Amino acid sequence: MRPDRRGLESYLRCVNEEMQTAKLASEVWLRSAPAEVVVENDHFVRSLVRSGLPPGDPGRDPDGLDAIAEDPVVLREQYWQRVVRAKPVAVHFGAADHDDLDDYFTVAAERSTRATLERARTTISPGSPADLLLRSIDRLAAGRGCSSSEACRDAMRLLAAAWPELVERARPAPEAAPPTVESVLAEFHDALRADHLGKGSAAGRAGAHGGPVDARLTLVEVRELARLYLLARRCFTDEEVQLAQRLARHPRLRYALLATHLRLVAESAETAVRLAADWGTTRVLLPFTEAFVNRAGYASPVIDLAPNPKLITVLCNNVLPAVAGELIGRNADEDVLDAEVLAAGVQAAARRGVFAVTIGLFGETERRDVASLSGFSRRVCPAATPFAAFCRQWLPYYFDRCPGASARREPSRPDAPETSISRASRPCRTC
Repeated sequence: MRPDRRGLESYLRCVNEEMQTAKLASEVWLRSAPAEVVVENDHFVRSLVRSGLPPGDPGRDPDGLDAIAEDPVVLREQYWQRVVRAKPVAVHFGAADHDDLDDYFTVAAERSTRATLERARTTISPGSPADLLLRSIDRLAAGRGCSSSEACRDAMRLLAAAWPELVERARPAPEAAPPTVESVLAEFHDALRADHLGKGSAAGRAGAHGGPVDARLTLVEVRELARLYLLARRCFTDEEVQLAQRLARHPRLRYALLATHLRLVAESAETAVRLAADWGTTRVLLPFTEAFVNRAGYASPVIDLAPNPKLITVLCNNVLPAVAGELIGRNADEDVLDAEVLAAGVQAAARRGVFAVTIGLFGETERRDVASLSGFSRRVCPAATPFAAFCRQWLPYYFDRCPGASARREPSRPDAPETSISRASRPCRTC
């Protein structure tokens, strides 16, 4: 790969070790980069990750993994030992601070479409931006006969495309102060209701689409809106989530998840060394922290990779419900889970959009209690394509090769690790 120094500098400036992702920068710190910079960073990170996540070679035995994988108990112990050694770094990059490996195998019931929608209806303030967006989602769902999750994806796509025009419509005059997000989303809802979205452009107005396209909202409204559009990724039924919770206790599936994760880290070690040498800094490995972290940190030239256990929870929350959906479609339960269903579930998760979400580009204003919203950006996990391909290959591979595991036997819980990590860690940022 030919190093793109400008791309790396932009990434480290806008999406760095503290920010981690544009999503966090926008929604948590209200420091979103401009839309064009977000797009440039997306392109840079995607090309970097695709060159850094190898497909894996069945003929290789990286890091002596074959011997470790011969015994599920040894595999589990080795995985946990590696996590514990680097857990402070993993916690910094979004992992929960659990003292037991079992606690990472969890599927949150509140992530179903119904639960997310019910929570929104009972917590969103009437007349707020989130309330207006929810009304638009309901209209799309009813008109198209689709789920609320699908309708949310459609609404966010339409809103992102029409945002400059909608801001112009909501602004009483070109020189007027920025409109409220509430008024912009009211314009959006009215356009959907009249089927005029994208029609009757404001291009006839002086300066239309050429001036600022930001609108204002309170910090409370930011939080409501950001929680609501997560509905786009909460695409699973209660039945799928409940079956996924049982799958998360499936011994062979746990074995396959741990072995696949260790394989990913082992296969990536050589590439990580090459990337750091090519770019002259270990900070180029920051986009990979969802999967693995550098135990030595990112100010050190030393590379010592360890699995980030956050990935296990991400897979449980986002992939296992899709696997459950494949089983339900076959009128089956967890007892008949096989490699074919597992591979189909990974593919279904990507198809159902669990690795993509459209987020608001929020920024600070002169008032501490008011933020700006300058548009929306579709966020796709840069590792979605290569990582999904890796999982489709290796999860079924290890599921089939789990030595002597019974589908009905609960795995034993290991002794608590000797190393105790402070409970005053940052909250988990699991996708």
